[in-house]
Amino acid sequence: MNRKLWLGWIAALVLTTLACSVVDTTIGKLIGGSDNMTVVSQLWSDVPRMDGLTPSQMDMPLPIKLAVRTIIGNLGRLNKEGEDKTTGNIDWIVFTSRQTPTDVMNFYTAARMKASGWETGDTSPCVSGSETGIPQMGALCVFQKTDNGQQTQLAVIATQDENTGQTNVFFLRLEEASTPVPKP
Repeated sequence: MNRKLWLGWIAALVLTTLACSVVDTTIGKLIGGSDNMTVVSQLWSDVPRMDGLTPSQMDMPLPIKLAVRTIIGNLGRLNKEGEDKTTGNIDWIVFTSRQTPTDVMNFYTAARMKASGWETGDTSPCVSGSETGIPQMGALCVFQKTDNGQQTQLAVIATQDENTGQTNVFFLRLEEASTPVPKP
């Protein structure tokens, strides 16, 4: 259920980004930085790196930032009674590649990610925009794992820039500690 919810939120996030091409810069100033969204300098050790990824200085598009902050702000409400209602932290990084979103989707397979410690089923953890009738979406892959009570979710979003032909590959990692809250 968590995976479907996470996939739904990320799909909404991608669609929001594609729908909004011009955003008032004052909104960007209002949301500024956040204590729970951090750019990292390299891909995490438990995430395989696809050949041809070049680090990018691209900022996360404003609609994605807004959607992610909304998700983070409300994520704790989904926890069961007696579970921690605080939210986690999202670390993210973006790369560019000459490969296509389909190539990204074909690289981040269930088998490859399972070998790196991620919990996956037998079916593909990725969704293609062209298969769902939204070719602008590119590709979206979602993974999760639990380590010593800490839940981690990873989203890999690949979209192709129509002007440059390059693919932007966003990695968003949400980590939250699932700590029971003592009952009063």
